[in-house]
Amino acid sequence: MIKRIWLIGRAVVTLVVTLVFLIGTPAVLAWLISGGPFSWLHLLIGIGVAAALIALGGVVFGWALGRRLKDD
Repeated sequence: MIKRIWLIGRAVVTLVVTLVFLIGTPAVLAWLISGGPFSWLHLLIGIGVAAALIALGGVVFGWALGRRLKDD
């Protein structure tokens, strides 16, 4: 039971850290480019870029999976 909890906890921490970096990096870059205090606009830019990257990854994965299944 402890091994399962450890496995789930490790997976959750990994996913949260990845999401923070995926949203945080574009937000910080937008903040550095625009200057001034960090605001909700920078956070929204980070979320938008992260959503676009996730959608692009989904499209590429779907295309590759469809191509693979079509060839079988």
